[in-house]
This record gives sequence, structure tokens and C-alpha cells, in this order.
Amino acid sequence: MNAGVELSAARAPGRPRDPQVDRDILTATRELLAEDGFDGLSIEAVAARAGVGKTTVYRRWPSKIPLVVDALTAMKPPTPSAIPDDVSTREALVRAMGGFTKPHEGSAARVLAGLVDAMSRNAELATAVRAVLVTERQRGLMEVIERGKRRGEIRPDVDARVMIDLLGGPMVLRRLITGDPVNQRLALAIVDLVMDGAAPAPSR
Repeated sequence: MNAGVELSAARAPGRPRDPQVDRDILTATRELLAEDGFDGLSIEAVAARAGVGKTTVYRRWPSKIPLVVDALTAMKPPTPSAIPDDVSTREALVRAMGGFTKPHEGSAARVLAGLVDAMSRNAELATAVRAVLVTERQRGLMEVIERGKRRGEIRPDVDARVMIDLLGGPMVLRRLITGDPVNQRLALAIVDLVMDGAAPAPSR
């Protein structure tokens, strides 16, 4: 079957998309991002890695940015469940930070490393990546911190955004720069240090 016939058949009304093809394309995209970065990524390379035709990719994603966004979305961990009332702010933060120590985060960091340089030069890409990988996670930490303020476990004057940076910064530094271990012990140490600085002064 020639390419024209194949394309025509693929566009036939009612023909369903093969979810396995979608998964193969998104996996290929993540692998190539980790290897070559965003600037080195091409639809042709993704198609070759996924074992599909270039037109198969273009029918699903018109350009690299929406393809990358979907590839990142597919690797996000599940949204954490609500925090029970009997859990302290410290424990809630430890649970939230635990997501950074999961094995999938190592893969996410390698993919993100392939995007960082391009994000500094491409505002559209930066906005899209932050929406997928950063915004939701920051929102979850913000809820925990504001809850801690209401419960009197965090001072009211603490800047929640700075606190979030202090919590997540060491994890990102290790994932992207130093290569040092990212584990539950590190998460506990970070939360203890940040909570010590954010806690109300002891009553005299």
C-alpha cells in the first residue's frame, strides 16, 4: 500500500486511533528529549523511533510543543489524595515531598534537562512545560502550607512561594546538577529544616 492510500485509509470516517501507537510516539518523544533536548527533537526522529510514518505523528500533533506537552502529561504521577485532618503539616509535607523521590522522577528530570535550555529561549514552550510539571505540584504544596498557617503550625508571615522553592529546590538541584541521591531521607531532612524556620516562636 502506498503512502497516499495509507493516509486516505487512516482518515476514513469512524476509524479509531490506536492507543498503542499514541503510547509508542509519546515514549519515543520522551526518550529523544532526554537524549537530544528539545532543539534536537524532530517529528521525523520521533516517527522513526516509534516505528510509524511521519504523517501518523502529524495527524495527532501538528508541531513539537503539543507533542512534548502530551509526552510530559503522560508521565505525571497521580494527583495526591486529600490530607486527613489528623495529619500534621510536617507529615503532610513529607508525604508531598515523597513524590519527588519516586523512580519516575528520575526519568522526568532527564526529560526536563533536555528542555531547560530551550525553555530559556522559547516562551511558549516554557509556559507549556511549567503548566504540566510545575503548576499543579506548586498548588498542592501551597494548600499544605496555607493549611499549616490556619492550624498555627506555620507563621502567618511566611512567604509560601519562598517556602515551596526551599522545599523543591534541593530535589531539582540533585536531579539536574549534582546527581546526589534523592530519597526519603533527603525529603525528611528538607522538611525538618524548612519547618524549623517557618514554625512560630515558642511561647515563653
